[in-house]
Amino acid sequence: MLLLYPLILKAQSTYTIEGKMDSLKNGDKIYLSYMSETQRIADSALVKNGRFILKGNLKYPVIATLFLNRYPFATNPPQRVEEYFNFFLEPARFTLATRSSSLKNIVIKGSAINDLDKELNALLKPTHDKLRVLDAETEALPKEKQQDQKIRHNMEAREQNLIKESRRISLSFIKKHPNSYYSLIRLSYITADPDINKEAKKAFAQFSPVLKNTPMGKSIAILLAAIEKTKIGNLAPDFEQSTPDGKKIKLSHFRSKYVLLDFWASWCGPCRGENPNVVAAYNQYKDKGFTVLGVSLDQPGQKEAWLKAIQKDQLTWQQVSDLKGWNNTAAQKYGVRSIPANFLIDPAGKIVARDLRGKELLDKLAEIFAGK
Repeated sequence: MLLLYPLILKAQSTYTIEGKMDSLKNGDKIYLSYMSETQRIADSALVKNGRFILKGNLKYPVIATLFLNRYPFATNPPQRVEEYFNFFLEPARFTLATRSSSLKNIVIKGSAINDLDKELNALLKPTHDKLRVLDAETEALPKEKQQDQKIRHNMEAREQNLIKESRRISLSFIKKHPNSYYSLIRLSYITADPDINKEAKKAFAQFSPVLKNTPMGKSIAILLAAIEKTKIGNLAPDFEQSTPDGKKIKLSHFRSKYVLLDFWASWCGPCRGENPNVVAAYNQYKDKGFTVLGVSLDQPGQKEAWLKAIQKDQLTWQQVSDLKGWNNTAAQKYGVRSIPANFLIDPAGKIVARDLRGKELLDKLAEIFAGK
């Protein structure tokens, strides 16, 4: 079946979800939400005798979410909800069932892509458990130790090792399932890691032409190429995007200065936590030939949230975005798949450092501007 999956993708374009949730009341409402390229798609169904059906058109599998009785994206910014369920929506007929009153206990049957997701998550569980333990250990530290540079770096190094371990597990799984769209999705999550770039390229080469020519396949090809193009010492790829007031800005406009190309988003907690460090660096070196260009990965319809974050965090440098979320064209050119992410570019337009955090950014700038 998995060998035929690319052909199935080509032939099918509809999905049918049969819901079986005996604990739900007549009149309860199930909402379905997912992103199709840059558009958020929404659907809903009323529950009758513990049953509901959702149908729609879909060309390729996507990550989707079910909500019970409340649709969080009806407001801007979205409301917070506790009752939801994430899964892969694919062009097929399958069931979602639970005897519990909670959506979180849903069991999926008849979906090949969700079966693969369950299999990989079982392989990743030991590593993810270690990450949760590490998070708890970090949270339990006294505040002064959490802020201690040496302790923080040690925790971050342990975290990065576990993340790399999970990526290697995923890569091994992808290689075993080269004909599944699910493997294409999982590869898109880990492609930007420079340490596995060569292995990721080999895995991508094993995909069928049908999978490679899907929009996601094409975006992975761009990301794989971006890792090579954005190595330290290379000329930074140029791009053009708009400021909040619609002015077009090119990265190349900043030649003759050191510029920190800073990828972030209003919804990204770690980005907002890092912003004070960037503000401090900017204020200290802005009169010595240093500036920042912020690129927001905010989603379509989130311009107001982006503007509020700029004002609240006091980001006084140039900000641009195409409001396409992870499909931001600049982010794709730079292989950015997690944020915060940044690239320090010299006056000649060459990349001299990347992913400088906190004191690392100030130390690098002090080194560059020493005696100037």
